[in-house]
Order: sequence, then C-alpha cells, then structure tokens
Amino acid sequence: MKAFTKLEAILIILLVIIGVVAVYGWIRPIQAPGAPTTTTPTPVRELYFVPILNKWMTYDDIVNEIKKEGKIVVADWTYGGLVETYHVPAFKEYVKKKYGVEIEVTWIGTQEPETIISAVLMSLSAGTPPPYDVVAIEAPYFFRALKAGALEPAIYLGNPLMKNLEYVNSFFLQHQPYGVIFQALDTAGLLVNTEKAGWVKDYRDLADPRLKGHVLLPTPGTVHFANFLVNLAFAMGKDYKNPAEMREVIEFAATKIHPNTLRYTVSEAEIMELLERGEAWVVAWWWYLAPIEAVKGYPITRVAQPQGSVFVPGIAWIPKNAQHPVLAQIFIDFLMSIDFWFALDFPQYRESKEDFLMLHQNLLNDTNFELLPDWIKPIYANIYPYPLDKMKEWYVIPDYSYIEAHTEEWSKLYTQLAGIT
Repeated sequence: MKAFTKLEAILIILLVIIGVVAVYGWIRPIQAPGAPTTTTPTPVRELYFVPILNKWMTYDDIVNEIKKEGKIVVADWTYGGLVETYHVPAFKEYVKKKYGVEIEVTWIGTQEPETIISAVLMSLSAGTPPPYDVVAIEAPYFFRALKAGALEPAIYLGNPLMKNLEYVNSFFLQHQPYGVIFQALDTAGLLVNTEKAGWVKDYRDLADPRLKGHVLLPTPGTVHFANFLVNLAFAMGKDYKNPAEMREVIEFAATKIHPNTLRYTVSEAEIMELLERGEAWVVAWWWYLAPIEAVKGYPITRVAQPQGSVFVPGIAWIPKNAQHPVLAQIFIDFLMSIDFWFALDFPQYRESKEDFLMLHQNLLNDTNFELLPDWIKPIYANIYPYPLDKMKEWYVIPDYSYIEAHTEEWSKLYTQLAGIT
C-alpha cells in the first residue's frame, strides 16, 4: 500500500471534518420562529427644567401648574383700545392651543409706566409679591428694575417655556436672562410731512427758517423732550454726556429751533390733529405714529437720520417673586411668537390696516416676511426696519439713567435760553 505524504494526510483529515459538519447541519433540529425574547423598554418621559420653580417637570406637570395658577396679571400699554378685543383673547387662545387650559387674563394697560415701576419696587422693598406677573414697558424702567434687583433671571435661550426665543433676531435677546426687547419700530424720531418738508434729513434741519411755525416738540421737562435733545446731539456730532458739548446742543435748540416751534406737547391726540390739519410739518415724537397716519391717507413718514436715533423699545420682564411664574414665562413666549405679531388666529386684525399697524411692530426674523398680509408687503420697508439688521443702523441705545438724571437740568437751561416762562 502506498504511503500517504504528509500533505495528503492533512487534506484527508480536512475532508472528513467538512463532511461531519455538513451531516450535522442536515440532521440537527431547526428551532421554530417565535416572539422575540427581548423585553420592550418603558417609554421615556421627556423632562423640562423650568426656571423660577427651579425643578424638572413633564408636560403634564406644566399643564397642572397652569391649571393651579389659573390666571395672570400683565402690565403693558393700552394699544389704542385693542387690549380687550385682541391682546387678551389672543393670549388665552395661545395657552388653550398649546396646553389645553382655559385661563383668566388681567391686563393693566397704561400710558404712564412710572406707576407700574413704582408699584414693583415698592413691593420688593416691602417683601410682598408684586402686583404684576409680567411687565412690558419702556426700556428705562427695565434698567431701573434691573439695578434694584427686581427681576427674575428666567428669559433666556434654552428655557423650555420660551421656545420662540430660538427663532428671533439676536438683537431682541441682548438683555437675556432678565428681559427681551419685543419691538423693532418704536423709537424717538422724526415724523415728517413729505409734501411740506420732504427735505428734512436730521434734527439739525429743524432750524431751517422754512419750518417757522410748523415744528412740534415735546414739552420741556419730560423724557420725550430729553430724547429730542439727545437726538439733536447725535445729529450735531456732540457727546450728550459731555456737559460743555451738551450746552452747545441746548443753545442751538433754544436759539435756532425754538423760533420755528408751533407748540410743545406730549398729547398724542393733539399731535395727530395738527399733523392731519397740515399745521405740523415736522414732529419729534414716536415713529409708530407715522405708518398709522400714512394708511389714513396723510403724507406722513418717519425719517431715520444717518447719525442714529434714541431707541426706546419696550422690554418685557418678570418681577421677582411673581405669583404666577409659569404663565409669566409662557406669556413671554407668546410675546415673541408669530401668533401674536401676525394675528394668525384673528384674520380681521390682519386686514384692518390701522389695527394691524397698531399691534404689529416687528418681524421677529426676516424669514417671517411672507407671513405678512399682502397689502403691507410693498410698503413694509418704508415703515419698519427690514431687513432687521437695519435696527443696528437706525437705533442708538443710550444711557437711559444718565438721560433721566439730567432731564430737569437740560430742560431748565433750555427754557431759560429760549425765554419760555
């Protein structure tokens, strides 16, 4: 018998092993398919960290807290009578749609924000809860409350109750976590009758003799008058914090602009009447009035002087120890929502030109342009800063505390130099 070589022996052994494996695979029993033996994981509950309450909560926890609070008190402006017909119903609808809860809303509308800030600071001093859950008024009062330590640090990107902050221009968020700017229009600026004085480009032009008897200025002694002087300082290239330079500004206003002045007033009804009668050609007032007059058919526009104008926006904030803190945070979310600014659930206010211009004061971000009513799109950039980066060109955020501290001093010097008794 022939002897196998070493290589042949190895090959024979491998063939035997392969044969055994093949036979085993053919005869071994096959397990019938059945239900998987792994267990189904328990659904994960999403948790949200809610500021002010300082705890983690589920959606259901938040809903229950809203039911527990049941109501909210908001201190804001009057919005020309739209509060009861639009603002309050719109917030109720927002909460109902998002959380399925009916709530009560008390809206303290006023054009005298001094009473609001005084009440907040008094309650803080007394150690009692504030009378309001949210305050949405002019910027100077926000900074006064901030300095007094009267604000809850809850308004910031990442707050789960304020998701809308993620979708707004960063300009509005510069004061987080204490407050949010909720306007992009209203500033102390020039309103001009384009048919009578279309050549006016900045505050220095108010000294032009062609305007004699046709300039409306705010009443001396008011913050509105102080804003007029600061805007004139910007136009003249002067530093309003430099006493010597500010004296030059006040002397210019008293000797060059005062002779052209028709009247000093802070009555908006009077301002509108004089504009509509064609007696006031240039007014140092709030810009939001310009588009309202324009849609009524009057040739009134706002003028953005290239040196910038004092920006006095509304800033919304939550007083420390607010009694309804969850709804307060949700209100801020509502205030920065397209639902609110575009009246999405209230079409009648989208088509009423005067009403829409009264309530709409920003896009939140440029991509929301398409949400506007069709009638305003062609003229939108003539009324509002669009694109929103124009805010950085048009507006100057001044030292409000400094202006407030010097308003009386500046006004006394002005009346003295102008010979006003």
